Amino acid sequence: MNKSIFWVMLVGVVGLLTACSSGLEDTSQRYIENENKVIQYGKANNLTLTKEANSGTYYAVTTPNTSGRSPKETELVKVFYTYRKLDGTLIDSTTTVPSSFPYYTYNTILNIPAALLKEGEKGVFIFPETSQYTEPTILSIELISTRNETEQIGEFVQSKFAGLNVNSTSTGLQYVITKSNSTGELVKTGQTVTVTYTGKLLFPTKKRDSNGFYVYNEQFDAGSFSFVLGQGSTVAGFEESVSKLKVGDKGNFVFPSSLGYSKTGSLDNSTGAYTIPPYSPLNFEIEVTAVK
Repeated sequence: MNKSIFWVMLVGVVGLLTACSSGLEDTSQRYIENENKVIQYGKANNLTLTKEANSGTYYAVTTPNTSGRSPKETELVKVFYTYRKLDGTLIDSTTTVPSSFPYYTYNTILNIPAALLKEGEKGVFIFPETSQYTEPTILSIELISTRNETEQIGEFVQSKFAGLNVNSTSTGLQYVITKSNSTGELVKTGQTVTVTYTGKLLFPTKKRDSNGFYVYNEQFDAGSFSFVLGQGSTVAGFEESVSKLKVGDKGNFVFPSSLGYSKTGSLDNSTGAYTIPPYSPLNFEIEVTAVK
């Protein structure tokens, strides 16, 4: 998708998107008034604001790092941010855990600062209007890091598998056997395999626990099930992982999104949110409990 079109969709500027003449004058006037509020805010707070042409966003890089790395499409970007209205009313913010998202793979307002900041930079981004708010909102943000899939997996293996015997395959799967059963039956294609598993992303995400409180963790799924190995009933990385185990074995596996949910990710149909974002490497802890 063309980036300028994407940003117009993202920011949802009413004056640009309204197709019929009814109400166009009112919304255009409101947008002009909002822009004036943004400009006055910048002056009052000693911000030298630049207007980004495609999205209409006003921004200032407050802590520059000219030698920093710029995000590339599909890389995992980590940021700290505070999002609020111009009067200071808080809308959303990160805490001690950064927000992580694959750059430019789905519609999020965080794509705009990610396109204009480098690693280590901080900035202020003011939106005259968005698809959610018909008044100006302001995003104060710091870009912590940007990593491609190879780098994400490399950092994970270095951290989680340190000192262990790491196995690799030609597909990009990397794994360690954490429990070995020397007498266990080897898993073969065509057999019905029963496994217990825990599926995780390589970064924590914010979600609500059973009491309604926000928590941060990597886990997106866990449980047990049976399937016929080799029939494509699970993602390729999961099947390949299971094929490396015997009955009674347990392993820890990490593989690239090309063996997982690739560019589509996996959506929670009840909320419309991603349980697995696009271009996300996956980590599974798997134990084979039976075959037949």
